[in-house]
Amino acid sequence: MDSMAVQEFCRTLFNMRPDITLSLAQTIFLGDTRHILGLVTLPCHIIQGMKDLAVPVAVSEYLHQNLGGESIVEVVATEGHLPQLSSPDILIPVLLKHIRYGIAEL
Repeated sequence: MDSMAVQEFCRTLFNMRPDITLSLAQTIFLGDTRHILGLVTLPCHIIQGMKDLAVPVAVSEYLHQNLGGESIVEVVATEGHLPQLSSPDILIPVLLKHIRYGIAEL
């Protein structure tokens, strides 16, 4: 968590105006789009961190079960909510694999 990317993200986050921070938090935590998941018919690759305190693994399983098209879930051995910042060495190979292959090939 001490990477330059994480430090920069935190610096940016803590420098946001309070009114914008509140609006963003309300959008994230109060928005509920479960009713439209069935309308998503494109294949979806759901990549979930194993130890994400903000989004537990059960959420990715819920998405997988309720999307309208094909989907696949891969749980990766990362901690935290932003693995692209905290664990890029783990996440990048997984992303590349999902970019290269279709759901049926994984």
